[in-house]
Amino acid sequence: MLKKLDWYTIKTYFGPFLFIFSVLFFIFMVQYAWQEMDRFLGKGFGMLNILKLLFYLGLSKVQLVMPLTVLLAAIMTFGGFGENYELAAMKSTGISLGRIMLPLFAFIFSLSIGLYFFSDRLVPFAERKAKNMLFNILQTKPAVNFAPGVFITGVPGFTMKITDRYGENEKFIEGVFIHKESSPYENQQTIIAKKGIFEPAEDNRFLKLALFDGYFYEDNIQGLNNIELKRQPLQSIQFDTLIQHFDISELVESAIEKENVTDHYNFLNTVQLMDRIDTLEIENQDFYDRSLNENLSTIVQQSYMMDTTTLNQNYKLYPVEKLNQEEKDRLAYGIKSDLERDKILYQTTHEEVQSRAKFFSRHVLVLVRNFSNSLMCVAFFLIGAPLGAIIRKGGVGMPVVVAIIIFIAFYLIYMYSENLAKNAQLDPYVAAWLPLMIFMPLGLFFTYKAMTDSDLFDLNSYFQPFEKIAKKLKINAGKKEHTRYQ
Repeated sequence: MLKKLDWYTIKTYFGPFLFIFSVLFFIFMVQYAWQEMDRFLGKGFGMLNILKLLFYLGLSKVQLVMPLTVLLAAIMTFGGFGENYELAAMKSTGISLGRIMLPLFAFIFSLSIGLYFFSDRLVPFAERKAKNMLFNILQTKPAVNFAPGVFITGVPGFTMKITDRYGENEKFIEGVFIHKESSPYENQQTIIAKKGIFEPAEDNRFLKLALFDGYFYEDNIQGLNNIELKRQPLQSIQFDTLIQHFDISELVESAIEKENVTDHYNFLNTVQLMDRIDTLEIENQDFYDRSLNENLSTIVQQSYMMDTTTLNQNYKLYPVEKLNQEEKDRLAYGIKSDLERDKILYQTTHEEVQSRAKFFSRHVLVLVRNFSNSLMCVAFFLIGAPLGAIIRKGGVGMPVVVAIIIFIAFYLIYMYSENLAKNAQLDPYVAAWLPLMIFMPLGLFFTYKAMTDSDLFDLNSYFQPFEKIAKKLKINAGKKEHTRYQ
């Protein structure tokens, strides 16, 4: 009977689990596509490559989608059991809630192990593919990388700058400056236009740009001697519309998925991360020791120079009051220079220490989060299953509300601790384990309350132990008072 009951529990859980995972994964991907895909649509980037990029980026979202799926499916499954009185029927046969949860707990524990290996093997591969695709997109599709106010060198042979970009797919630009790269002995070309628009080219080996209301400047100096150069006039052509085709064939010929970025902490598995962290610890410690010794030697040297016991007996010290104004100014300037030098030294060392700490923290976060995110599935199951049994509501009403509230709390703690660690304001090991340290005890507490049939939302039950202690102390005090008067 128990085997049939175990399979029934797993089968009932598995249906909502697959449905919820599909929906949540789709929502996370749509959210990313809504924010980022306008950078690529309409710029000659094929839909197949966009979908491939979304797939690679989506694999890294599984680490957050899976715990929420486990939580919501557990609340819905056990809430449905309670609402349909199936849970009461199981308990009436002498089967405890813990025994009912056991097959699903084994399944979730196996799932968390699988999620760890998924995060350790497939996620680094997907991160490497996605980051290299983004890097190569910016190289092979220069229109994507046109940022206002920045000189752009992505188009071979030209330096460009725009002041603004707007409209659908940001294809309209303003304040266009284009200069052809050349040596001082070659012909010089410069284009300045008030407005422009990116247009699809017939041949994808070219970037087509329509320019409006501008000037084309050209100085033909190649092969001319000094006398001819002095006679050569500067040519300026005013135009209403100018269509320019820029040859980007050498960029297009490079593969979109060519791996130009290979050294990044998100690309490493557990063993590689542990080796990298050990190396970073040794390098950081050497830097700290070296910086400390250098700073101390500077301080000791300055202290020795100011030590009056080492001065010659014939050397006379004069009070500052006896110095003339020029000597006082010279002395003040020297002191100010020393203080400014020490301040710059301190700031430089501090910035280097902060940079090393931030870089180290990012490695630790990636390493530990592979474990903590996997164990969050277990923690969320221990929260969701008892909570569903307590609230006795299935479906997509109350369980969804409760799951969203819990997940929002988890996500806020998750992101806040991560940001603190990345800014070297919190120990990265503490930041990575903090969500689990909060929600695992909460899950064990909910499981205990559900197994003992305690009312989770009855506040009086939490004050009863304190009331008993206070009552017992009051009785003991009364007995002592009675004994004193006998």
